Amino acid sequence: MNRGTRLALLAGAALILAVSGTVLATRQPQATAEPAGVTQDDDESPPTAEEVAHAADRLRASEIAVDDAVLADLATRYGVGGAVRVTAWAADPNDEITVESITAMRDGDGTEGSGMGWGRIAKELGFHPGIGSIMGNGGGHGRDKAPGQQDRGTEDDDSGG
Repeated sequence: MNRGTRLALLAGAALILAVSGTVLATRQPQATAEPAGVTQDDDESPPTAEEVAHAADRLRASEIAVDDAVLADLATRYGVGGAVRVTAWAADPNDEITVESITAMRDGDGTEGSGMGWGRIAKELGFHPGIGSIMGNGGGHGRDKAPGQQDRGTEDDDSGG
């Protein structure tokens, strides 16, 4: 091979390398599917009648008054978990917190980012955002009643534990 041929081949290889690098650098990343557990309330399918009825039963078992039609409407708008939170948080008749005031906090004024998340609403209202104790998943254990807590030593205990 003569010098001219080698230079042409080298220039061609450099050109192919530059074009390939440009194509790879500007290529759009493939979109990955969002895991099912990360979906937002708005993306979920509407709650079933059985799910709403179960939530109503659990709320009543926690001695919280429930209007089935209101609960069903809230569940359609915010999911069953959101409906349970709103109903439970608005349940105290001695408090000024109402279903309407909570949903107004959640929805905001219609502008982007004006609505609050459940955790922020709970903090503003002084509630814990969890619904496990109502829905039967929390077991109703407080810190003092959690399994194993009764066995730990206290200041009054002579075990020194």
